[in-house]
Amino acid sequence: MVKKWKGKDWFNILSPSEFGAKIVGQTPTTDPKSLVGRTLEVSVPEITGDETKYYMKVGLRVTKIEGKTCFTSFNGMECTRDHLLRMVRKRNQKIEHIIDVVTKDGWLIRIKPWIILNGKPAKSVETEIRHMVSNFFNTFAKENDINALLKKIFTTEIQMTLRKMGSKLYPVRFSEISRIKVLKSPEFVVTKPKEETKESEEKQKSKI
Repeated sequence: MVKKWKGKDWFNILSPSEFGAKIVGQTPTTDPKSLVGRTLEVSVPEITGDETKYYMKVGLRVTKIEGKTCFTSFNGMECTRDHLLRMVRKRNQKIEHIIDVVTKDGWLIRIKPWIILNGKPAKSVETEIRHMVSNFFNTFAKENDINALLKKIFTTEIQMTLRKMGSKLYPVRFSEISRIKVLKSPEFVVTKPKEETKESEEKQKSKI
C-alpha cells in the first residue's frame, strides 16, 4: 500500500463557476497532466446545498490543472431512474422528447424532458406538446446562458413552467428534465477557488 501511494500528490477538484467554484473532491496522481479530461459525477446537493434535489446528478470534466487544483467544466446532468419511474402511473401517458439547443454563450446541449399526462390523449395532442417544449427551449436558450439554464433547472422553475404551459393543452401530472448532454462547449474559463477549511477538504477525500 505504501508503494502504491508513494510519490503521489493530492489534487483538489473544483466545481465550475456556475456551481460556486467549490471543492467537490480530491484525487491522487503522480502525473497531473493525466487528470485533464477525467470525468466525475456529483450530486446537486453537494454543490448547491439543497438536499431536496438528491436525485439530480451533475457530470464534471477536468479541463485544466493549476498548482494542486483541478478546474472543471459542466459535463451534463441526469436524474436518477428511480425518481423518474416513481412519477409514472397506470392510465398516464409519458412523453419523452429530445431537443438540441445552443445557449446564448455558445453551449450546444441535448435536453431530454419528460412530460407525464393525466390520461391518454390523442396523438395530435402529444405532437402539439412536443412542439411546445421545443419552442420553449429554443427560445430560452437563445436568450440565456448555460448558467441561467442550469439554475432554473436545479430550482425546478423550468419544470414548473413546462407543466403550466402543457396543462393548457392537456392536464399535466409531472414534468422533469431527465438528462442534459453536452455536445459542444466554449473554451473553459478559469475561476478562482473559494476558501475551504482543512476539515472540509478532508471530508472530500476518497470521493474519486
